[in-house]
Amino acid sequence: MEITKVYPLDAVYDTPEDVPEGSSRILKEDFGSIDILVHSLANGPEVTKTLLETSRHGYLAAISASSYSFVSLLQHFALIMNPGGATISLSYRASEKIIPGYGGGMSSAKAALESDTQVSYSITIFFFFYLASNNYNY
Repeated sequence: MEITKVYPLDAVYDTPEDVPEGSSRILKEDFGSIDILVHSLANGPEVTKTLLETSRHGYLAAISASSYSFVSLLQHFALIMNPGGATISLSYRASEKIIPGYGGGMSSAKAALESDTQVSYSITIFFFFYLASNNYNY
């Protein structure tokens, strides 16, 4: 495998305006469209703290970076995905089981990621149907 280009993307944006202008446009120019979008990310600044020791800031940072980042990727890259394309999000067992030492809101973030992935599947199907029925040329 040869890596031909690296695209810098930051997973934590507060608003859509914070996303670098044209991130998905640049990928479209380079590749035309994409067939698959992989979300493989986890970050929680207080991961070593227990849930009850976790601050609001630490908890929300974990949710933002580890879960909402998947939603943000879909918002920006779904328009350049081919119909029938796929999204994959990598989670962790702590979303379902207690894992000692994996705290700081990360288990909640991974459970949210799994839920968002399931919900996004039905939304993406609707989205592509809507585009196709309105003759959207992407």
